[in-house]
Amino acid sequence: MDVDITCPHCHRLDGVQSVPAICADGSSTSYDTGTYSGVGIASTGLVPVVGTTTIERSQSTTLARSLTCAPALEPTRRLTGLGLLLLVLPAIVLVVLTTAMMFPPPNTDRSSLLLGMIMCVGTISLPGLLTLRSSFQRGRRNARIMRGRPRAMAVWCAGWYCHRCYLAFWPYSPLPDIPARQAVTPDQFRWMVWKAGGYLNR
Repeated sequence: MDVDITCPHCHRLDGVQSVPAICADGSSTSYDTGTYSGVGIASTGLVPVVGTTTIERSQSTTLARSLTCAPALEPTRRLTGLGLLLLVLPAIVLVVLTTAMMFPPPNTDRSSLLLGMIMCVGTISLPGLLTLRSSFQRGRRNARIMRGRPRAMAVWCAGWYCHRCYLAFWPYSPLPDIPARQAVTPDQFRWMVWKAGGYLNR
């Protein structure tokens, strides 16, 4: 199949580059080693602490970010761990109050004790439950992005960009709703790729 990759706006070829190549050229990761110092507490008292650490830096150009294939995935592991940690205290309180319910003080109404237990445990478990809910929502969003990524990649990989006109285009239509040989801005290009992936406005 003969594909015309000249820019549909200026009809020239010398400033045209594929979108995956732009994103690969415009993204870099660098590693550096840094030192730190401080004071630590040991069984013998205060001791000086000196160490090294590896620092990772990721950079990308504005053009590479504007032509990205998918939104960044949000980490969920630490948030889930924090949510579970916040639920430890409510679990301990629940065990203590349940034990107190089994052996109530004399002349005490069990229904009022039960209501107090529910209110107390519910109140202190709210931060942990909200944190876990946020982690669950992030996980659902990440799963939606991963499901739509193959379809979005097909559209993204077929894209080209003209450095002379600052416009992106597709030489051929990878999907029926993608216009062939029509110049669009980088934001419009990203919008169409994300729409194809099904994670637009996610």
